[in-house]
Parts: sequence; C-alpha cells; structure tokens
Amino acid sequence: MKLAVIGYKGIVGNATYTLMQRLGYEVVGSDNGDGTTVSDIAFVCLPELIVTAETLSRHRTELFVIRSTVLPNTCELLQSELGVHVLHNPEFLKEASAVLDEFNPDRVVIGECCKEHGDLVASLYAPLCKPIYRTNRRVTELAKLSCNGYLATVISYWNEIEGIASKLGISGTEVGMLASTDPRVSNYGSRYHGKFGGKCLPKDTEHLITTARNLGMNPALLKAVMKVNEDTE
Repeated sequence: MKLAVIGYKGIVGNATYTLMQRLGYEVVGSDNGDGTTVSDIAFVCLPELIVTAETLSRHRTELFVIRSTVLPNTCELLQSELGVHVLHNPEFLKEASAVLDEFNPDRVVIGECCKEHGDLVASLYAPLCKPIYRTNRRVTELAKLSCNGYLATVISYWNEIEGIASKLGISGTEVGMLASTDPRVSNYGSRYHGKFGGKCLPKDTEHLITTARNLGMNPALLKAVMKVNEDTE
C-alpha cells in the first residue's frame, strides 16, 4: 500500500510521515500541498485555509484522510466536490513533542466516510495497540474543535482566579494547586497563569464561535473566554 502525506514538512505532517514510514509503509511527501502525488491513501496535514478542493485536486488517491483541524461539514463538502472519499482523522499532538505523541497517542479518532475506509484506516493504526474511536465526520470535526475550546476555557477561568487571588494578596498558583486536588477539577492551567496563544487555541476557539453564530446561536461563554484572554496581562 502506498501512502502520501500532503504537508509532510509541517509539525503534524512530519509526525504522520515518520509514523507511517516506521510502520513499514511506502510513503511519499508533498510540501504544503504543492506538486502531485499518486497514492492509495493521502493524509492531509495542511493549514485549514488551504484544505480546499482546489489544493487536493492536484493529488491522485482513492482516499483523502484529513488530519487538519477543520470546521464541521468540511469533509462532506470536500467529498462532494472532489468525487473521492474523504475521512477525518484529527490529531491531538503537542507541538514540542509531536513525533513522540504520534507514536504514543492516548487514542486514535476516525470520522468515517464509510465502514470500508474506516476499517482500512483503523488497520493502519492497529500496531499501536491504542483505543480507536470510530464515528461520523461531523462528530470528529466538532470534537477536535471542542477539545481546544475546552482548554482555552480552563485557561481563561484560572486567569480570572489569578486576578481575584492577586487582589487578595495570595498566590493564584497555590489556590489552583489546592483546588485541583479535587478529582473533579482539572489541573490544566491551574498552576501557571497567562494568556493562551500558539497556533491552535485562539484559532479553534474562534472557529467554534463562528460555527455557533452560523447556526444562529449566541456563544456567550466562548466569547467571554476570548475576552478574558485579551484582557490578561
């Protein structure tokens, strides 16, 4: 079986390329969607703004596997436009340890276009002996955005607690450490306070806000998360 990784020089693309190569598959790479690849399966690891039918149409494959974080319905629209099956396989990698995380994932998530291709992609990851969750593409697209939106929310929450603690003349970090001894309270963001940045959390929280607005909703909590982040020193 021949695999392609479109965007193989990026963080996610490099991790995907390295894993599949180590698992013994023939893998070819395309940088940033340029050029043309021919493969049985093409993993798409591009910035979401260029995960488009125009970009992907340069490549020849039986199945596109989108690893990029995309808005709900993206994979369905791409499949309709390209006339090729499109599956969603979101990544949950940390930038500083992406390759290590790829080899040791907590779970593998597959948003299926059909059972046949879901089985195929699940078989690629089977040697990792990790839990594999299979569902439909809209669920996985929103679940990936939800993960980063949740992390952003937790950080903004603890930043507000830090502000209260500072006014009281006590340590917000100590408050967070004590509070997170409760098993119901995540310790993520509770120790070190400051605004969130990077490539994912701001962007994906904004994507959630946009998705909610497009559905006629008022995402008040998510908007507050972004406002707290903007106001954080």
